[in-house]
Amino acid sequence: MRGKLLVRKNKGNLDSVIKRARELHGHLGPFLVIGVKIGEFAKETLNGKMEALVKVPMATPFSCVIDGVQASTQCTVGNRRLLLENSEKEITIHFKLQGSKKMLRIYVNQQLVEELKQKLLQGVPDEELAWKVAQMPKNSIFTWKINK
Repeated sequence: MRGKLLVRKNKGNLDSVIKRARELHGHLGPFLVIGVKIGEFAKETLNGKMEALVKVPMATPFSCVIDGVQASTQCTVGNRRLLLENSEKEITIHFKLQGSKKMLRIYVNQQLVEELKQKLLQGVPDEELAWKVAQMPKNSIFTWKINK
């Protein structure tokens, strides 16, 4: 499936980040791509070095969001710019611009999470769902609030 990675109709940069995330994570799935798209949006919005708090159910496939955020933002557990917190259900990510009070709070669309969960249980391939998520507009995947 590696050949198909570059022929998708995504922005070249998004393809590159998704490829890097897949290499880090070990495979491509929809929750990894959600994390990548969130991280890319946070970088565009905050435009600087940031810290992230990821609140996610600590079970696969939901926790795959974490690796997507790491691959796209350089906020990692190792550099201590990524903190993790278990969530019962919702997936939320809070980004803070370092040296500032500017914050970005992102809330993943819970209906999308449930739809993806059902499709995975039905046997729809991870990569197929990942590319569908990659094509979706961000406001279908998550909502956000910015505090300045």
